[in-house]
Amino acid sequence: MEIVRYQKHHPVSYEVVHLSGSEYIDLGAKEFGAGSGWQNRVLSYGKKRMHIIKRINTDEIKILAAKLGGMTENFRPYESVKWTVSFKPLPNLQILCLFVEDEEFGRDFFVYFNRRSAEIYPAEEIIVLSTVFICLLAQEAEFLWTKKQKHLGAQILENQPVDQKKIHVVQQITPDVAEKVASNLGGEFTELSEGWSITFKPIPEFPVTYSVTSKDFQMRFDSTKAQWMPGVVYAFKWLYLNAIIREARKFCEDLPQISFSGLI
Repeated sequence: MEIVRYQKHHPVSYEVVHLSGSEYIDLGAKEFGAGSGWQNRVLSYGKKRMHIIKRINTDEIKILAAKLGGMTENFRPYESVKWTVSFKPLPNLQILCLFVEDEEFGRDFFVYFNRRSAEIYPAEEIIVLSTVFICLLAQEAEFLWTKKQKHLGAQILENQPVDQKKIHVVQQITPDVAEKVASNLGGEFTELSEGWSITFKPIPEFPVTYSVTSKDFQMRFDSTKAQWMPGVVYAFKWLYLNAIIREARKFCEDLPQISFSGLI
C-alpha cells in the first residue's frame, strides 16, 4: 500500500511509504463492542457535510491533509474510492477518512481505524476524534476555496465546562510523572515553578497547552490561521485531558478513579 506523505519543508515534495492494509477496521468491527451503532453515528456526520466533501478533488485533498497534519493514502477497500486521508492525533491511533463516488450507488463517506486503537482508546473518544477531523476537512476546504480565514491570538478557555473531578486528579500528577506522560503521548513538557505544563499539537497550527499547579488548572490554545468551531476546541480539550490521566495511571496507580465520559 502506498502512502503519500507531505514534506512540510518542501511543499512540492512527496515521499512514498509502504504499509499493510490488513490492519484497518471500521467502527462496526467486534473490537469496538457496540456494532453498527458507532459506525452509523460517524457516517451520518460525514453525510451531513457531503455537499462540501464531494467537491474536494485529489489535488486539494493533499493540501488539506498537510494543513491538518495528515497524509493522503492509496488505501482502497472499494474500487470506487476517490481519495483517502489519514490522521494520527494520538500514539497508536490512526483515523482514515475515505470518499467514495460510484455511478450506480452515488457518493459515500467511510471511516477506518488501525486495529490497535480499539485496544487502547474508548470507542466514544475515537468517534469524537473522527467527527472532529471530518468537520475540519470540510472547514479547511471552504477556507481553501474562499481564501478567507478569521484570525485569533492566544486564547484561554476559562468558561468551557470541565469535570472538576478530572481537574482534581490532574492536579495530583507530579512533574516527574507528567514528563513521562508527555514523552509517551508525543507532547512537549515544561516544568513550572509550582507545577508543570504539556503542549500537544493535534494539528500543526493548533497547539493545545495544559498548565497545572496544585491551585490552578488552565488550558489555552493558539490559532493564528483559522477560526475553529467551539465544539472542535472543546473536543480536543476533553480528549487530551483524558489521555493525560490514562497515561499517568501507568506510573501512579493510586490516582483517584473517575469516569472518562462527558462529551457525547
